[in-house]
Amino acid sequence: MEHTRFRIGRDYTQYLPFGYATYSPWFEDWFQEIYKKVKANTIVTEDRCYILYRLSQHCSHLEGDFAECGVYKGGTAFLIAHALKKRSIQDRSFHLFDTFTGLPSIADKDPTGHKSGEFGDVSLDDVKEYLNSFPFAVFHPGIMPETFEAVKDRRFSFIHVDIDLYQTARDCCSFFYERMVKGGVMVFDNYGFQRYRVGEKRAVDEFFNDKPECLISLPTGQCVVIKL
Repeated sequence: MEHTRFRIGRDYTQYLPFGYATYSPWFEDWFQEIYKKVKANTIVTEDRCYILYRLSQHCSHLEGDFAECGVYKGGTAFLIAHALKKRSIQDRSFHLFDTFTGLPSIADKDPTGHKSGEFGDVSLDDVKEYLNSFPFAVFHPGIMPETFEAVKDRRFSFIHVDIDLYQTARDCCSFFYERMVKGGVMVFDNYGFQRYRVGEKRAVDEFFNDKPECLISLPTGQCVVIKL
């Protein structure tokens, strides 16, 4: 059965063939004002951006740094940093991990079919300039997980993983899980999309198979893990 959704009225989305409409807060004016600042710098859809923004706010009261793995042009990083700044919480670091030159060479052997150099229409200088109003953003250019070495002694309350490759997603899980504070949140952006069932989804499923946390798969395609 084919499913279709489209916006109706001001703040609702209708799902066919079911016919019901659900509240869609990402259409609200306050969030659209924020989304306007990032939509040219991200390929993440506005519903996923809203989830990121709210979860960032939720974790802002916890101890520990924030991190994003897979920054691309900085759109979702802007959202997360904006959430921290809005809550007047700038006494912690927001660590940004990416090559800032496109996918690395291991992409050529990844089961998702990605190729090295994809998403290479970006530069570290441009992202730094875009995020220059957030002095607590710390850039870690290079290949993951090698670049994680710089934060091996840090604790984390929020991690956004937007990684297209199986092994890198698995490395993110292995590194950050043991460094998360209780109640901290990991968000996996590509978990629910069909292409990534052999990539990010497989990596996350395998890693958390013997962990006590429950994987919360959202209709946005994201997956959320709350550290116990």
